[in-house]
Amino acid sequence: MAIQHKKKIGVYHWDTFDNETLLMDEFETFEEANKFVRTRYNGRIGPSGADRIDIVDRQGNILAEFLIT
Repeated sequence: MAIQHKKKIGVYHWDTFDNETLLMDEFETFEEANKFVRTRYNGRIGPSGADRIDIVDRQGNILAEFLIT
């Protein structure tokens, strides 16, 4: 995945059907990004799912990942 975000943290949605990774939003803190994911995908996060949401830092490290339906 190529880093596209300018702030410290980026939230990316990997669409497995189209095999595309899209930048959803960017944040200054992990806490802000985590809250965004949990609010936006409320009820869709689980142990399995077709798509994946990654919270990524500027170095490209995945700080958290969520499977969504």
